Amino acid sequence: MHSDHVRDHDHDRDHDQHHDRGYAHDEGRDPSAGEPGAGWRAVLEADGGPYTLHEHAPAHTVAERQALPFPWERAVKTLAFSTPDTPLLLVVLRAADRLDYGLLAHVVGTARSGLSPAGPELLEREGLVPGGVPPVSHRPGVPCLIDTAVAETAGAVYCGAGTADRTLDVDPTVLVRLPRARVTLLHRGSAD
Repeated sequence: MHSDHVRDHDHDRDHDQHHDRGYAHDEGRDPSAGEPGAGWRAVLEADGGPYTLHEHAPAHTVAERQALPFPWERAVKTLAFSTPDTPLLLVVLRAADRLDYGLLAHVVGTARSGLSPAGPELLEREGLVPGGVPPVSHRPGVPCLIDTAVAETAGAVYCGAGTADRTLDVDPTVLVRLPRARVTLLHRGSAD
């Protein structure tokens, strides 16, 4: 595992300003596209809440994730969906919990058949990889539904950070106050 990268406000601000200047004349290009996670990290930066990004060997499977040095009972997964009215929807659950698709459909106001997993093309356009989706998006139209069990977790949770070789360490109180975040019951079974 690489050394942990703890957010350094001054370094990140200088680094982000450098990246923003680099794209100022490149019309149509997303200024956050130059560095993995820059867009969603900017949302966390704007909030001011603490977080840590951990770098490690790529973890693509549940077994590989469980082998990481983070407590599995604090692991959180972010599932990405599309609906007829919402091109991208993030759903945040504890890693061991199962999503209740009926509840999710009810919450977003669509039929269960209207829920589609976000495909690899959509995730790629967002700069994300399956299994590494963070629980926050910088895109204005992307809602983030956070399961009550995640919101009620005391202390840090460990989430995807955009790539298979990074993990976001953040307190759920930070996640629930972010723009477009909404806490609701979404799990049908729990690891408890």
